[in-house]
Amino acid sequence: MTPEERESIINEAVERALLALPDVWSNLVVDHKVMSNITTKFYKDHSEFKGFENAVVSVLADIDGNYPLLSYEEKLNKAVPGIKERISQIRGLDVTTINPNPDRSFTGNNGEI
Repeated sequence: MTPEERESIINEAVERALLALPDVWSNLVVDHKVMSNITTKFYKDHSEFKGFENAVVSVLADIDGNYPLLSYEEKLNKAVPGIKERISQIRGLDVTTINPNPDRSFTGNNGEI
């Protein structure tokens, strides 16, 4: 193979790759828009999840890991019970009060967390 033939092959490959970029980009934009619409509808249907986005993301990541072949909508639907449970667990937690001097002795109640 001559250097000119090699260069011709490289140029052809680059040209094909560049010509494919608009299709790839448009598919990514369309997929993002669809996922955004599904997520917006999910939060509209489950308004009690607003303010607990970290819990939603956490449970959804678990569902995604356990069921990678489900569609995004199916994963959201499957995550709802877990999200409700997670929110009920964290709703009562007081994360604003800080005790600067916790009991670190191990007499009686084994200290304070």
